[in-house]
This record gives sequence, C-alpha cells and structure tokens, in this order.
Amino acid sequence: MSQIFIENNFLKVGINQVGAEFASLQSKIDGTEYLWQADPTFWGRHSCILFPYIGKVWEDKFRIGEKTFEGKQHGFARNSPFEEILVNKDKITLQLKHNKKTLDEYPYKFSLLMKYVLEKNQLHIIYEVENLDDQPIHFSLGAHPAFNVPLKENEKRSDYFLEFEKDEFVETLELTNGYLNGNSRDVFNGKNTIQITDDLFNKDALIFKDFESNYLTLKNSKNEKIWTFTFEDFPYLGIWSKNDKSPFVCIEPWFGVADEVNADWDFRKKEGIVELGIGEKFSCKHSVIIH
Repeated sequence: MSQIFIENNFLKVGINQVGAEFASLQSKIDGTEYLWQADPTFWGRHSCILFPYIGKVWEDKFRIGEKTFEGKQHGFARNSPFEEILVNKDKITLQLKHNKKTLDEYPYKFSLLMKYVLEKNQLHIIYEVENLDDQPIHFSLGAHPAFNVPLKENEKRSDYFLEFEKDEFVETLELTNGYLNGNSRDVFNGKNTIQITDDLFNKDALIFKDFESNYLTLKNSKNEKIWTFTFEDFPYLGIWSKNDKSPFVCIEPWFGVADEVNADWDFRKKEGIVELGIGEKFSCKHSVIIH
C-alpha cells in the first residue's frame, strides 16, 4: 500500500493513500511507535476515517428521499483512494471527491479533505467537508485511531489508564450487535479516569455523548503521561478494543453515532447527522500530543 511520510525533529508520521489512513506515529527521539500496526490477528487497520456515517446503519441500509442505499459499517471513505493535494515535509493534504462509485452508494456531491500537520510534538488531524451539490447534504464524520497499549514488552494493558480533563458523569451508550439498544451504564462513577482492564470492552465499545472534557491523557502505572488526545467540539467519543487480549485501544471522536435497533432508515434524521447547505464547508480537528 502506498504510504506518504511527514516528519519534524520530534515525530515521523505515515499516512496511507488508500483511506487517507493515519498508519504510523513514531518518536524521532527514541523510536517508539505509538500507533497500532494493523496485525490482522486482532484488527487489520490502523486508524479508519469514518464517512459518510458512523458505525452500522440498520440492516446495512439507509433511505434518502424515496431511494434506499446499501451501506457497510463506517462508510466507504476508509476503503477509497485519496488524491494528493499538498505534500510538504511536515504537512499533507489528501482529498476524496464524489465519483461514480460513491454516488451509487451515497447520492451527494462532496469533497472531503484530510489534513495532517505536525507542530513540534503534536500531530493535528483536520477534516474539511464541502458541499458541491445543488442541495443540502447530510453526513456523519469521525476517526478511529488505534494506539499501542501496552507500549513495552514487560507491561500489560491494565498497567495503563485514561485520565480525562474533568470529572465525568456521562454514561456509556450500550450496543447490541453494533446497534444502540437504548440502554446505558456508568463507568466513571463521578471520577475522571477509566482503567484499561481486560474486561472493559466485553460489551463492545464505550460510547459517550456530550462530554465535559475536551481531552484525555493515557497514563501508565507510574502516573507518567504517554500522550494526550484532544477532541474539543466533537459531540460523541468512542473508546474501543477488539477483545480482552488486543494490545491496543482506539480513541474515536465522532460527529454521529450508530443506528438504533429498528431504526427508521431515514438518513437525514439519523442521530448526530450533520446537514451542510449548498456551497458550505464543515471542519473539525483533533490532535495527539506526545509527552
């Protein structure tokens, strides 16, 4: 798979041209690889871009107007080739634009720009959607980066925890076979930390809506900061790992969420959907800071 690299004095980042997938985040100081390297034994991807919807649509179908479309989990962007628009030493812009194939799966004309920008020990990931249609368009958009946890051979995943900016009182929305089932449960207990235990993801991903916090930090058992992930303005956040043995954790900021069980199929009324007017642009950003 074709991969493009950007770097500075602190970090080297690899991006796959297919899916514009963030595929490597490596320290230039000590060589540490922070991003999951897509071992198919557990999960064969690094960091999918989720567009034009998040998670599953009910029975793999959705309706826009009078027409019904088929759609697989997380949409088509993660499997689509992106075009290079700008490549510099420390920044890159890639674009996915509507084409015959996308219009068969999703009836809107759009441009999706992915920008990766290095700034010292930070990687900024910027999303820009532009409506190129003659009608309002509807979409969801999100990220799915997987980080190596643990980072060292003599450690285990439960040696790490996530610390949030503020104490949180939101509950995780529960899933049944990948669909929201209307139930929720508390995992914070009024605190600002989540221990990464082996049974944390036994009921699938943790999905939160309307956080107070704008960032979280991965810490080890010595309370040392590893990295900080910012997700300001994203209304949803997913945290996921494949199973109790998977040596990675995904941090997933979203505009949108999976369908509920027995959803209506009307894509324009889907929870979390973004409506973008004719000629308008939508942008959002999250960042990773390496400590």
